[in-house]
Amino acid sequence: MTGRLNGKVAILTGTGRGIARAVALRFAAEGAAVVGCDLDAQSGQETVELVRGKGGTMESLQPLDLMDEKSVESLVHFAVERFGGIDILFNSARGHRPGTVEDTSLTDWRWTLDHTLGIQFLVTKYAIPHLKARGRGSIIFVASISGLPFGTGFPGNANCLLPYAVAKGGVIRLAIGLAHELAPAGIRVNAISPGNILSGERSPFYGEEGLALRRAAERSCLMGRLGTPEEIASAALFLASEEASFITGHNLLVDGGFSASGGLGRGIPADESPISAIVAQNIAASGQTGRTR
Repeated sequence: MTGRLNGKVAILTGTGRGIARAVALRFAAEGAAVVGCDLDAQSGQETVELVRGKGGTMESLQPLDLMDEKSVESLVHFAVERFGGIDILFNSARGHRPGTVEDTSLTDWRWTLDHTLGIQFLVTKYAIPHLKARGRGSIIFVASISGLPFGTGFPGNANCLLPYAVAKGGVIRLAIGLAHELAPAGIRVNAISPGNILSGERSPFYGEEGLALRRAAERSCLMGRLGTPEEIASAALFLASEEASFITGHNLLVDGGFSASGGLGRGIPADESPISAIVAQNIAASGQTGRTR
């Protein structure tokens, strides 16, 4: 199936790399006119050239600081002036400063919340009137498994990104609240919570293949591997398209089974687990094997 976004105009934030770059390529391939932005001028322009090289339509503003309200206004105004309106908003841009609560300064705490939650709020605020003018539309927030209400949302329950996790929890709530607010205008609002996603072989977070944190991340989900930006792009395309016309207020987990396993992955095989053997022995000793109640 092709042309699922024909005639649509999509604003994407943080398109210089990773997930947003993959989404820009996918949306453009499906017929959307894409307007991107990034703080890094070089990487932002590289995405534009990749999209155009594949025959897609994309414009981008870079460098663009989404913490500056006037810059956000200019991004939205540019999209409307260039393509006549806005149908889709994909909120991906974010920034964070790692640390535990005890080690995080108030300045860094506020910086992470502003750059992870505040940016998504601000871009959405200015896009809403133009989505309403279309009479329908789709807003997609990029949340995270770190915002889910169990553990820390990271391999091994690492606490190094707690401010980020708090902000991503806020993103999920923002998406659900806006789904209520914008339903009368025909605008659907959803979130995607990616799991452990590998944007490149030399990931600054997970490290190279074989390193301890990367192995822990791979084992933490049922699929036994890290995800790719392209897999998130497929989910985003679905939520942006008419195929998801009856879906709003949803947080779509694209995490390889991380949350389903409680972050423990596949667990220990029954034939290798002493716990499984003890349970089996206890059941046999109770004489309840095979009974139902």
